[in-house]
Amino acid sequence: SDSNRYETMDGEICVIRIPGFEDVMDQMTDIVEWITHSIVVAAEIGTLHKKVGLDLIDFPEWSAEGYVYLLNRTKWNGVPTVIQLHGPLVMFGHVMGWPERNSEFFRIGTQMEAICVQLADAVYSSSQCSTNWINSHYNPQKENIPTIHLGINTEVFKPQQIPKNDRLTIIFVGKIVKNKGVEELVEAAGNLVKDFPDLQLRLIGRGHEKYIAYLKERADQFGVPDLLDLPGFMDNDIMPQELSRAHIFCAPSYYEGGPGFVYLEAMSCGLPVIGCSGSGVDEIVFSGVNGLLIPPCDSKSLEDALRLLLTNKQLLDEMSVNAREYVAKEADSNICLKKLEEYYYSVLQSKSVKTTTIQNG
Repeated sequence: SDSNRYETMDGEICVIRIPGFEDVMDQMTDIVEWITHSIVVAAEIGTLHKKVGLDLIDFPEWSAEGYVYLLNRTKWNGVPTVIQLHGPLVMFGHVMGWPERNSEFFRIGTQMEAICVQLADAVYSSSQCSTNWINSHYNPQKENIPTIHLGINTEVFKPQQIPKNDRLTIIFVGKIVKNKGVEELVEAAGNLVKDFPDLQLRLIGRGHEKYIAYLKERADQFGVPDLLDLPGFMDNDIMPQELSRAHIFCAPSYYEGGPGFVYLEAMSCGLPVIGCSGSGVDEIVFSGVNGLLIPPCDSKSLEDALRLLLTNKQLLDEMSVNAREYVAKEADSNICLKKLEEYYYSVLQSKSVKTTTIQNG
């Protein structure tokens, strides 16, 4: 938020926060912000490399952060570089309608991201879903892009030795916005109240004041003014307790490019999860085993899924155990970080830094 550079230590990790380009020129468009950010990142990396000698650079694909650095590399002065995929711009444009696909931001931004994945020595992804998007649109010129995410701390996110809420509680954690499926969730919960009068829907997260008011008004129409519990944003430190007190985790987001840490955190706390099919959530939720998948934007299917878990305690308990076991085996951060470390070493051993010809397509 200012024009100063900050360098601090977080344990053994050196964290550097660099200023943007705002003091040099006014930035009126998103794409200029991407380009200027990439310039200051490249300059900082150049300084660091001269000072300490970098072994490897890991860039996110989002905002094409490595764009200028990768364009400026040569076989004489480059550092081995990988790109990690979280959710490319091309996915947002096609699935969410932002940015508009006929906009300059979409056209240039996707080109910048494509150049980054083409020029990098290697690419890995948080999900097969994101990989499929860049394979279809970015011509990455890479084979066997592995899926590696950072996982979660299963020693922190674990079932807490505390009682469940007295009221049957469906919990949601995330941004309280339309594309997260909260309207369908409120409608489904409202329709279930007549059969489960003590039902509570706990929505944890930030949302626009007018949208929150709209959700409350919608809940009031079901005749249960205390159906919704909206505590707002909560620190991550207390989320294991919040999740452990609930009975079901439900986040019917219309589309998720990756597996979503919030799903894994809930599963690690022993909650069956309900999410939408057709995106990155499919890669961690196995319907009928550790949760349920429903079509996006379908409040009736969501209501049926919730009803199934609310009326079948044996199934709910089985899914709770399976959810925790899945995360402990597949998404524990210790396991995931070891995989990432091994991947970094494989890149250093097998990839030589060289100039690359960018192909159209």
